Amino acid sequence: MLCDEILGAIRAVHAGQRRIPAAVGTRLAERMAGMNLSGREQQVLELVATGKSNKEIAASLEITEATVKGHMTNILGKLGVTDRTQAVITAIRRGLVHL
Repeated sequence: MLCDEILGAIRAVHAGQRRIPAAVGTRLAERMAGMNLSGREQQVLELVATGKSNKEIAASLEITEATVKGHMTNILGKLGVTDRTQAVITAIRRGLVHL
């Protein structure tokens, strides 16, 4: 099976095509999924990663706590996770947040 994949990749590249292994494609897709965060969502996520509460984030960004919650809902959906901790872990793994 692996030999067939290698031969297929060699033939495709030789024919001028580009070939990305499935595992690499999956990781790229995961990484790109978080790239569509808005600037404000990115700011909120970075503050969440530092351990700030919604109230602290709201004060820091001069927005309402409800707005922070809305951004968090969007972030969770875009990253495909269900809570803040998973969002931060996923963002770090994808290189979206650096601590």
